[in-house]
Amino acid sequence: MRKILLGLLLASPLALAAPPKLISAEEFGADWPFTTEEMHLQCLPGNAVVVTDPETGRMYAVNGAASGKARQLGLDPLDQVWAESESIPGTKVSVGTVIKAGLALCN
Repeated sequence: MRKILLGLLLASPLALAAPPKLISAEEFGADWPFTTEEMHLQCLPGNAVVVTDPETGRMYAVNGAASGKARQLGLDPLDQVWAESESIPGTKVSVGTVIKAGLALCN
């Protein structure tokens, strides 16, 4: 019984989330921060912005709110799919545009 209740508690944030939106490198152009061509973008309760790789099904935290829930939701580290910046070596491409698009889904 405990396992069932725990499973329901862990799954509940995903059940309350708005449906994901497919986003792509083509759509974002030079602002695309991922190493994959497409991602599913979603806003979970609490303004937690996440992306899911449609090929692998792996979900990644994009903003601080999602990072705080990473363990609870079983999210993978964003670094696994976060692209390196070509213009500033040693840094990553900004995820700001993706966070903005994700937060728009929260409303």
